[in-house]
Amino acid sequence: MLIIIDGYNFIFTVPALERHVGINRIEPVRDYVISLFSKYKTEKHYDVLVVFDGNYTQVALPRKQTYSGVTVIYSRSGISADTEIKNITSLCQNPGDVYIVTYDNEIKRHVRKCGCHIIEPKAMYKEILEILNKDKKNISEEPESKQKGPSEDDAKYWMEVFKNLPVEDVKPCVIKTDTPKTKKKKNSSHDGNEPSYKYQGPSVDETQYWVRIFKELEKNETQN
Repeated sequence: MLIIIDGYNFIFTVPALERHVGINRIEPVRDYVISLFSKYKTEKHYDVLVVFDGNYTQVALPRKQTYSGVTVIYSRSGISADTEIKNITSLCQNPGDVYIVTYDNEIKRHVRKCGCHIIEPKAMYKEILEILNKDKKNISEEPESKQKGPSEDDAKYWMEVFKNLPVEDVKPCVIKTDTPKTKKKKNSSHDGNEPSYKYQGPSVDETQYWVRIFKELEKNETQN
């Protein structure tokens, strides 16, 4: 599947992109669009071709470049991006697998005659954002502790709890039964900002974990 993007038409049709042109000029926005389609290609594995009008560039640019798998074409001097897109679609051997992202009516009429499909720029931009937000959501759904590990405050707290705890007092928790007895929770007034383990006590699994950690620390200190 090949997706051809009418580059500047895409930028000036999507308000979220167009509003940055006046502030940052067209070049940074153009590079940003290329990076968006690069991420889209990584997710979808489609062939992506972005066509820009070379007549509006302030510096000489190569006619054809590749950025992170995305092919970028700048139209030749005296030829518009519209003409470049029409020429490309006229030569497509499998037009049913070609999608053109544009809002230009003249291009739409031409590519439909060739048998290609049309995607509205706003719909394309929305799809890209959904893909990017989906990736962010997948990362954020993991517990913070799994991503970053225990905080420094947590480590200090557990050090205080276990540093003077006799080994004999802990052994029953490690060896005992499959279903350890749990104490009935007592109502107590506490600061809502304090973690629950400071007034309920550590769980059996947490106790076992930290005992192993501090046994190893004691062993290293003895050897030193």
